[in-house]
Amino acid sequence: MDKRKMRNGETVSRLGMGLMRLPEAEGQIDYKRAEEMIDTLMAAGVTYYDTAFFYHGGHSEEFANKALISRYPRHSFTIATKMPLGEAEKAGSPEIIFNGQLEKLGVDFIDYYLMHGINWGGFEYAQRLGADTYLKKMKEEGKIRYLGFSFHGPADDLPKVLDAFEWDFCQVQLNYFDWDLGEGKKLYEAAHSRNVPLVVMEPVRGGGLSNCHPDVKKVFTDANPEASVASWALRWVGSLEGVDIVLSGMSNIEQVNDNIAMFSPLKTLTEKEYAVIKDAMKKFRELPLIGCTECRYCEKCPQNISIHKLFGGYNDKIRFGSSWYLMNYRNWEKDKLADKCINCGVCEAACPQGIKITEKIKEVFENYT
Repeated sequence: MDKRKMRNGETVSRLGMGLMRLPEAEGQIDYKRAEEMIDTLMAAGVTYYDTAFFYHGGHSEEFANKALISRYPRHSFTIATKMPLGEAEKAGSPEIIFNGQLEKLGVDFIDYYLMHGINWGGFEYAQRLGADTYLKKMKEEGKIRYLGFSFHGPADDLPKVLDAFEWDFCQVQLNYFDWDLGEGKKLYEAAHSRNVPLVVMEPVRGGGLSNCHPDVKKVFTDANPEASVASWALRWVGSLEGVDIVLSGMSNIEQVNDNIAMFSPLKTLTEKEYAVIKDAMKKFRELPLIGCTECRYCEKCPQNISIHKLFGGYNDKIRFGSSWYLMNYRNWEKDKLADKCINCGVCEAACPQGIKITEKIKEVFENYT
């Protein structure tokens, strides 16, 4: 297993296991299958396991205790979990949540502790709660070894967060798709230029870069029929200088074995392989999408329809084979559904892309949600 000495002096496996997409049976974590995954990863030398307060309906930390922490020597792995700031406010203090997590995990200290889902507003919120002061104190007392945050926000917020506190590491979403069509490059450069150790989440974009459109998949399978489509995304992230840990939210033993092989050791991409990914991105751009850039000018809609969310969900379905957002659209946007459209045309007049919105929202809403 490929390992790296981080800038904080810690030696960790390059591959990390994210405990948020474990196999389930009847809506609960399938312990038999999930423990087999943990055992296989541990035998292969994977040392980094990432969980959080909310994962699997609040049961992921409990799983980490039963399947990993109580079954293996404490020095043989590192555990990462996260402070849910909203829950800390509800509970009355960060201390109540943190102590509860120590108890649920069955540990005296947490190796890597993160403020969860931080942007600049989120960090200001953490300061108002006193979470920054409290967690720094926990680190001084040895109950936290390394203190960081997971970032969820616009790239322009990241430098401000990084400069506002003495962080040991940060966790950001990076993948070749967001690097090219999103803000991935800016996120990477903000952390890397400050020499902050990087843990990467969503390297396969929640499975989207594995389940992508057949035209995109064909680019990869033509280039190397033996390699999984997901392996291209994981190796792309692992090839970035300064990325210490690549988290993979593995869901079955097949993914575990594929990832272990990929990181034993990790082979960085060649120039020829980078060209393959460039060709795949060209195919992504050629897909028959609705040309919505999510500029939100259509929010002028007098019916308050969530047009950009509907179109964004549709485009994700085409790109990544994921109907998850479209399936939830009716539940999440109950008061902003496309069936309220009165064909007034206000949205079309405001749309810089010239989309025939009144036609498209009916087509997508009726056929895909």
